[in-house]
Amino acid sequence: MIKMAAEVKKGIDTTKNAIPFEMAQIPGPEMAKTYMPKVIGAIIRKAKRPLLVVGAELFDDPVMFDKMIEMGKMGIPIAATAHSVKGFVDRGYLENVYQIGLHPLTNFLRFPDWKGLDGQGQYDVVIFLGIYYKFANGMLSTLKNFNRDIKRVSIDRYYHVNADMTFGNLAFNPDDYHAAVDEVIAAMKK
Repeated sequence: MIKMAAEVKKGIDTTKNAIPFEMAQIPGPEMAKTYMPKVIGAIIRKAKRPLLVVGAELFDDPVMFDKMIEMGKMGIPIAATAHSVKGFVDRGYLENVYQIGLHPLTNFLRFPDWKGLDGQGQYDVVIFLGIYYKFANGMLSTLKNFNRDIKRVSIDRYYHVNADMTFGNLAFNPDDYHAAVDEVIAAMKK
């Protein structure tokens, strides 16, 4: 049996290194706050309509597909942007995976009356992961400025300044990053 990273390493401090991953990215007076994985997991667990948005950067770290599938099996719909849907197809998981472009999805999320990918209504928490930094930043910035009703959560390896909740930069420590995501998933199960 393979142990999850969180079983090996517990209590990863994801509040450190909360500086923009791109040097000149200063979004104004409101910047994201960093949170511990347990807090982020609890917020996702309590959400009425969460949406997980993933991108092609998952192919750089394929174990993340398995972690996202685990989240999907908890009932969270997955918006697979770019060609990330291939990772789910290759693993035989398509139960609640929707293929959609990042830009159309961002546009739809701006409108409170959008019915969602499944026709059940707008989302209250949108979780971002595995999207190229510049694209994710643009999406988060759009939602920050045009739909304040959606809580923007990043469980990506980068500190995202335009999210509401994010990890600090974990891009250079994959073991800590994997453990942090595992802690989020564990907190969602409680």
